[in-house]
Amino acid sequence: MSAKATLSFCMLASLVLASMASLADTAPSLREAASTEPRLARPPGTACEVPLFKDHAFGQTGDPKAMTATPLAFDYRPPEGCAGPWAKVVLEADFSVPAGKQYDRTASIWLGGANLYFGTTQEPDAKNGARWHVERDLTDYAALFRSARPGQAIVNNWLSERYTSAITGSARLVFYPVGAGAPQGDAADAVYPLGADPRGNATIVQDGRETLTRTLTLPRNVTQAYLDVIAQSQGNDEPWYTCIDDAHVAQTQTFALESPYEGAPLQECGGGNLRQVLISIDHQPAGLAPVYPWTYTGGVDPHLWRPIPDIQTLNFAPYRVDLTPFAALLDDGRPHDVSVRVLGANRFFNLAASLLIHQDAKRETLTGKLISNDLAARSGLGTPHVESTLHAASDGRIEGTVNTTRKDSYRIVGQLETSRGTVRTEVAQVSSFANRQTFVRPDAPTWHQVIDQTSDTDETATTRVGNAAAIERHRTSSYPLRLDVTKHVAKDGSFHGEIDMTQGLGVRKQTLRGGDRVFDGHLDVSMQSHDEADFNSMGSSIANSRNQHASQRLSFKDSLGSCVATTLESRGEEMTHVTQGNGCDGGSNRLDWRSTLMP
Repeated sequence: MSAKATLSFCMLASLVLASMASLADTAPSLREAASTEPRLARPPGTACEVPLFKDHAFGQTGDPKAMTATPLAFDYRPPEGCAGPWAKVVLEADFSVPAGKQYDRTASIWLGGANLYFGTTQEPDAKNGARWHVERDLTDYAALFRSARPGQAIVNNWLSERYTSAITGSARLVFYPVGAGAPQGDAADAVYPLGADPRGNATIVQDGRETLTRTLTLPRNVTQAYLDVIAQSQGNDEPWYTCIDDAHVAQTQTFALESPYEGAPLQECGGGNLRQVLISIDHQPAGLAPVYPWTYTGGVDPHLWRPIPDIQTLNFAPYRVDLTPFAALLDDGRPHDVSVRVLGANRFFNLAASLLIHQDAKRETLTGKLISNDLAARSGLGTPHVESTLHAASDGRIEGTVNTTRKDSYRIVGQLETSRGTVRTEVAQVSSFANRQTFVRPDAPTWHQVIDQTSDTDETATTRVGNAAAIERHRTSSYPLRLDVTKHVAKDGSFHGEIDMTQGLGVRKQTLRGGDRVFDGHLDVSMQSHDEADFNSMGSSIANSRNQHASQRLSFKDSLGSCVATTLESRGEEMTHVTQGNGCDGGSNRLDWRSTLMP
């Protein structure tokens, strides 16, 4: 397919697929990074915009692996003539990178210390650059936008004679005022970022002991508290799902897709492969969150992700942890430490977290108690169970399995005396993690490894006001991943690799009142990608790549009437097929503006 034909197809796909939003006309080598994620639906009424930055080129000279890029500072002011209240607030951002050579880079946008966006960038190649559009529903963060605040954007991009491509970006906040058919959004009354930078920045933790911590003295009328957290793996931890416990590193090292060095994919890293986020209040465990195994566009094999990046790669979704049972403790007028750490971290993770609180509008001081906290009594948090059948066959070839598992459950209950009466909140969570690695040597030159990983979380928050019917909010999350790699090694040490990667994201949310359903929604996203590549004798670069094909599917339905079904398919690193609306009424996608796909 010619370059001109490629551009025409991408332009057509942008019209068909809402998520493939175009920037202004660009060179034919700049193509869309495709995603099934739709644009956020908007409420009726005329929106107003506040630009944060526009057409800024991110890139500076220096060490291409450094993590100290100079931020782009900006100062935010509320929209004139559109001061709120707002029905919805949306962050929109557009990025592009020209053809050339560049790493996938971490990108983030911050305001008043709070994270507005976190993701990574699309890697270009020698012939094709990329452009992409991201959005995030920030209605819950509306309290941030009512007054002027400092902010900054950070794209950790470095330029050199070898890494030549700058990354250009623009971002804006879009406000939708309350009006007919668009009631005020259910925003938090205040947002407290945990980071120390007044503009905002991620906090690096190198291991499972280091924390992102902030000491907060909150208003004495907090009724609900939630923590939004993002844990982004980097460095040695970038492919954390491929790591293995230290006892089995030496035996399995020769199955690696690349030669041993920090950051190489597939089996160079020790330290195990269990990663969990632990939230604590005053050093008391207060909640657990799973870590999504994001794979960046340079991860495992860059040819797997052109032109369809893996799930959420360009736009991470934070995980929300319900801390409401601790409201009475937080209401005592004293300073409290709120901290986040990544159990199992092994060089290193970026952390971002913001505490969102709701307050009692009719009382300035609330009392209550933390009734029970099973999680505080749990021992061995972050310690997995590891079983191995690795053994040497008669000819000395290593084969067998290494299975890593962990199950956790807890129940936390709190009570609060409010203007509505006595409120009792119970948060219960059950989670399970399994990483099963299989190593096979069918013959001397062939090395075959399969990683099957699952991470499932089932959480229920139950709230009862006095003797009224209980409100139950259920959320289940499923993060399946499978990586299947076969390499055929030649006598000179070069090898041919066959790589298949499958990943998924499943989320279901349900709200019940007195046992009757109030809301139900289900999101399912899956990604399958294949490549065959020739590696040089060091295994650190790909000489040839062929037979690439990939597909990504998204299905979303909820009780508000939303139905979205999108399938993308590619072959030979070119988009080949886009399908929309299968299974939806009239064969068309529909997304209600009140719906959210955010896990």
